[in-house]
Amino acid sequence: MSDLFDVESSVIRSEEPLTDVFAPTRLLHREGQRDYLASCMKPVVVGRMPRNVFLFGPTGVGKTSLVLWMFDELLSYTDNVRTCYVNCWKSGSTHAVLSKIVSDLRIFSNPRRQTKELLEDIEGSLKKSGKKLIVALDEVDRLESYDVLYDLCRSGCGVVCISNDEHALANVDVRIKSSLSLEWLEFKEYSADEMYDILSDRANLAFAPGAISETVLRIAAVQAGGDARVGLEILRKAALFSDDAGVSVIGKEQVIRAHKDAVSVKVRQIVESLGEYQRMLFLIVEKARTVKSSELWSAFSEKTGGKVSERSYRNYMDKLVTLKLVQASGDVRWREYSTIL
Repeated sequence: MSDLFDVESSVIRSEEPLTDVFAPTRLLHREGQRDYLASCMKPVVVGRMPRNVFLFGPTGVGKTSLVLWMFDELLSYTDNVRTCYVNCWKSGSTHAVLSKIVSDLRIFSNPRRQTKELLEDIEGSLKKSGKKLIVALDEVDRLESYDVLYDLCRSGCGVVCISNDEHALANVDVRIKSSLSLEWLEFKEYSADEMYDILSDRANLAFAPGAISETVLRIAAVQAGGDARVGLEILRKAALFSDDAGVSVIGKEQVIRAHKDAVSVKVRQIVESLGEYQRMLFLIVEKARTVKSSELWSAFSEKTGGKVSERSYRNYMDKLVTLKLVQASGDVRWREYSTIL
């Protein structure tokens, strides 16, 4: 009988722990953020309003994972609260955000109802149930209008905002900021040692015993660059390369090869989520590899027909640097941009 489909020799026992859909039972090296976020949500246990909070930090540092984990913990502890997670890249308009909440709360409502009516539906449901609602708005800077933050606060909802950009809410109207009274919670990149602990924990769940050594795991941890998503994708790709080669142990060669693929996947995912002008700027830099800011501004202005101000251009480029899609060198006058890969 052919052994073409033999899976017994695979280094992978379960691929799920290496993916975004996996829900870990514990979050390593985020104890401080966990405790602070819990203190913000704790008032709902006794029927009070939670404290609104803004989570910020680079990609792959556990922001979304912690919020979803905390929601699960909170719901298992008390019946006094309901939760809703909204990805603002997918649901960016006020109507889309409110429709997602209505759907998650299982409120029977006509999808054609106006924004004001959706708010009334949410308020009515919460009043009838006597429960508090906490809404997590991931990629909050992708909202078409920040007025929805005011609407949610006015309707008695708690709000958790999540962004890669510390300055995502810098231009929010004073009236909205006053209503939110946000607490700030920073997530920094994982150190190489912290990343090793995370990857080791997931490797124990995903791989056959002895499939990867401590030395190779530490190489993967360093190459992840503080981003857990990249680290997990490195392990997943390296394991697949090992299976393709018919070897029972993941080696340094597979990890190094997997690194470039993992970073490339991450970059493409982020680029797909960019707005029109940010994506346009990235593609110009990607094509040139390295470009002076003055030349980039000239090419960008030509493509947009001069519709975008130079100030907005600088803000867009600052965002691309924050997202680690491009790197900047030199001072403002002589600045150059180049691609990371």
